Amino acid sequence: MEVCPFFKATDNPKYGAMAKVEAAIALFGGRDLSDEDLKTLYLCTRCDGCHASCPMDIPISVVIQAARAELRKRELVPEKYNTIAEAIIKAGSPMAAPPEKRIAPLPEGFRPPDKARYLYVPGCWSSIRLPETARATMEVLIKAGVDFTTLGEREWCCGLFVIDTGMMEEAKKLAEKNTLLFESTGARTVVTECPSCYDVFKNVYPTLFRKPGYEVVHITELLDQLISEGKISLKEPEKRKKVIYKDPCPLVRRCGIAQPPRKVFSQIGELIEYKESGKDALCCGAPAGVKSLYPDIANRLAEMLMEEAKKKDAEVGVGCVFCMYHMGGLPKEAGYPPIKTLSQAVLENLKS
Repeated sequence: MEVCPFFKATDNPKYGAMAKVEAAIALFGGRDLSDEDLKTLYLCTRCDGCHASCPMDIPISVVIQAARAELRKRELVPEKYNTIAEAIIKAGSPMAAPPEKRIAPLPEGFRPPDKARYLYVPGCWSSIRLPETARATMEVLIKAGVDFTTLGEREWCCGLFVIDTGMMEEAKKLAEKNTLLFESTGARTVVTECPSCYDVFKNVYPTLFRKPGYEVVHITELLDQLISEGKISLKEPEKRKKVIYKDPCPLVRRCGIAQPPRKVFSQIGELIEYKESGKDALCCGAPAGVKSLYPDIANRLAEMLMEEAKKKDAEVGVGCVFCMYHMGGLPKEAGYPPIKTLSQAVLENLKS
């Protein structure tokens, strides 16, 4: 059965997993590629949904990465891809935002110390596009008495997009830059808001540079830990609203983290599941440049997720701010339910 989200969004086998493999074989076999071949190689978020269900354990996202590196050598990269990659390398974020934008999430009166036990790294989408999400996390950490700092305008993109498009030499430079920057804070633990940052810092950087002098945890893991240790207490909600949890692809499929966010959301509301959840979760359709190149198809996947939540009369809980940005950007007149990160939900339900 075809599990590729882009087959599901278009009902077109030309954009499914096997079509991507066939296009890559044609590319490396030296054959000329059609426009459809090129499209299917870029109509991929590298969500690993295909790999998770492949009986032959073919790492198709790795094949896609290699194919895109080859397309770069042949100067067949979409211009929008070059623009995003250049913005990350030169300006530190996919949107080429001024560094001071990353200060916006800081809670009033909070001055990040030079050194701390934890380093909180919000990521580009949380600090620049949806700063209220990073602010909610920092407010929860402050209330829990966590010794943490954050980088503010010194923060730099993890470089996932650079990796997605096969620019591995540039990715190695980013791995070294960020690893040394994080170590300079003296933090023993790096906490990420973004699940892609989590995967890149934890699993990819050590292969590109070296093993770091800190551990990496996702914010959902830390919040679960703080609640278990009694450092955060949640009030019993007057009415237990339904919450449907959207698994982030890298968090659940590459890193195996599924239960911590569910444990916490289930204490706040009535946790329900998408028909495709856990390692079978449907990708939101936005990453790896797909939102920029093929917005209509990316939006269709977001609509599918939001329509299911609406039918089940549930608010959407996310572990990924980019999912939130993409799914929350659909037209308001559709009447889709609210979307919240785990930190936002926890902050709203803290015992006073």
